[in-house]
Amino acid sequence: MPAMLPESDSEDELPPAWEERATSDGFVYYVNHQSKSTQWTHPRTGKMKRVSGELPIGWTRHIEEDTRKVIFVEEKTQRKSYTDPRLAFAVEEAPERLSELRQRFDGGTNALQVLHGRDLNGKVALITGANTGIGYETARSLALHGCEIIFACRDEQATRAAIEKLRAEKEAAGQRCKFVPLDLASLRSINQAAEEVKKEYKHIDMLILNAGVFALPHSITEDGFERTFQVNHLAHHYLTTLLSELFDHTTRIVVVSSESHRMATLPAGGLSETDLCPPQHKFWSMIAYNNSKLCNVLFAMELAKPWNMEADPRRVSPVCGLGTCGRGEKQTAKR
Repeated sequence: MPAMLPESDSEDELPPAWEERATSDGFVYYVNHQSKSTQWTHPRTGKMKRVSGELPIGWTRHIEEDTRKVIFVEEKTQRKSYTDPRLAFAVEEAPERLSELRQRFDGGTNALQVLHGRDLNGKVALITGANTGIGYETARSLALHGCEIIFACRDEQATRAAIEKLRAEKEAAGQRCKFVPLDLASLRSINQAAEEVKKEYKHIDMLILNAGVFALPHSITEDGFERTFQVNHLAHHYLTTLLSELFDHTTRIVVVSSESHRMATLPAGGLSETDLCPPQHKFWSMIAYNNSKLCNVLFAMELAKPWNMEADPRRVSPVCGLGTCGRGEKQTAKR
């Protein structure tokens, strides 16, 4: 029987009179103000922790003139704190037993927190639908950590506005962003986008298939497919195939799915084109969305098969809690 994991990190709460601090090089230590002593291990859990050597993006370290104490300032809000903000992202040393493993992230964790301390300089990520919503926050977080971003989007004006917004936040991050026109409702547009990317790039480190549509009325694309099915699944499948020569065993491919895939109505066997692209009199937008999200999950699972799963079983993450599926590490994102 597998060991049960703790539901929370509440045991991290320090006893009275204790304080958590971090050295400049990232070692966490604990101060007992009652006994005037310090130690490297947590007084409750007995664990040792480390933090990234750098402060989170947007924070700076200062010395107060009056008290000569170290103080931390969040530049955007001018919020001040005597507590080192790195402590919020402290990581325990790897546990020896599974039962000691504790959850680091939850539904309240944002992308910047997940990426804290990561250096993505030299990496290239292509993100569909990167100009808004989940796609933009993903692009923003990756770019702020040094990654070069290909914004593969349909609306050029909105995309360039999104890039300028990022540039205003951090000039260097905005400079690492490139717009590539991509209309997922057109296989011709997908071909053109793939050719443009292959002309400029020799390798893609992350392909994040994020763009999608929801609750559209029945309509047929120029290619003859029902629009929700094509945009949410078929187009991303096609784009991935066209770009496959830019992938290797280090590439992460993330397919954004949804818990709605659990309500899909696709038959277990004998799947036909009519099931995927129903005529108008059999069409229901919610079912079309659910079915397209199930296709995302199946695509992610199939995509992982050619790779050596024994060497790295994390290469595929079939996690769909209104989240992501694909060849890559776990991520969570709400739609």
